[in-house]
Amino acid sequence: MTATPDASDVEARTSPSVAGYCTFLGVAATLATGQLFGFIPLIPHIAEDLGDRSKLGLPLFAAGYALGMLLIGSLAGRFGARRVLIVCLAAGGVASAATALAPDVGTLLVLRSVEGIVLGGFPPAAFVASAQKVPPARILHANSAMVFGLLGSAGVAGLVSTGLLTVTGWRGAMSVYAVLLLAVSAVAAVQGGIAPGRRSDVHPYRLLVSEIVNGPVALSAAVGAVVMATFVTVNSAVQQGEEALVGLVLVLVLVVLLIAAASRIVRCPAEIRRLVGFGTTLAGAAVLWFVDGGELVALLLVTVGATVTVPASIQLVVAAARRSVPAAVAIFTASLFVGGALAGLSATGLVRVAAHDALAVIVVSGAVSGAALVVSIRGRAAGSEDGR
Repeated sequence: MTATPDASDVEARTSPSVAGYCTFLGVAATLATGQLFGFIPLIPHIAEDLGDRSKLGLPLFAAGYALGMLLIGSLAGRFGARRVLIVCLAAGGVASAATALAPDVGTLLVLRSVEGIVLGGFPPAAFVASAQKVPPARILHANSAMVFGLLGSAGVAGLVSTGLLTVTGWRGAMSVYAVLLLAVSAVAAVQGGIAPGRRSDVHPYRLLVSEIVNGPVALSAAVGAVVMATFVTVNSAVQQGEEALVGLVLVLVLVVLLIAAASRIVRCPAEIRRLVGFGTTLAGAAVLWFVDGGELVALLLVTVGATVTVPASIQLVVAAARRSVPAAVAIFTASLFVGGALAGLSATGLVRVAAHDALAVIVVSGAVSGAALVVSIRGRAAGSEDGR
């Protein structure tokens, strides 16, 4: 799972451009994942133009995003993370531009699926690139940039889409995103200090299978799916109400504050952080379920919980990987958007599930996953004592 560093690895860990790389990472991750959350404000306008079936563009992108993480993101080690970053961002820009020109709903839905798949390769490749380029002492900055993109994009892309709608309409908004994605793909092309691909006797897809049946990775994936399903459900509930703009700002501010405090938060063991963050996320779901008018409080809790849970889970997934860190990370990040896709079906009304029923499923699933987390922590603690 580890290899002797070569010249590329040495260059990667002594590169003076880490700050610039982290900035690129945050912007690119926000744009890539923003194609999910930034689509939410556009839905009513697209539906008015192309019909209600266009709402499927949300869950189809999320499902494609998850699939792309597995099919494309897992190839970062084989073909080189930088190459995957460039291709995914550029292809996402082209797909976004084509979506802006979609003449009918069928074309729109196909393009949204394609855009999700090609952009899905970005997050796993970015984590691989960060591990190669960023010194261990500063890896927290790179991971924080990625977490901002995965979750903070709900606020940033939502605000940007809302603003663009008033000026350019939904087609203009998709065109702007296309230009920005193409621009960051060009920035990816000049990133140095990232190791080239290395061919292995074992195909990356076989490594995916070995990590899927890896208990700790599978547990993290289950937690990730519940967390993102909860986040999408609560965020969508707020976006459909009168406090939509306040909700977008709230998400953005909370994620920024938590990332700023990350150096202190990480002093707590990753397993405890994940458990506390997961519990906070479920508390947000419970507030939305039981408290009338508690949407903003629920969003606050869910945002805090997700922003704590996701980086802790990634840290644990990397540590638990058996044969391939890229494959394990791809599985975890994919799980986030499997949950997001399922929640999107309910949030957009495409699948008729009562809000209380959807929340009940989330809470029950979360309780089962939470119990598994507690058992896992106790098991490791007991194993540590036995080893003394």
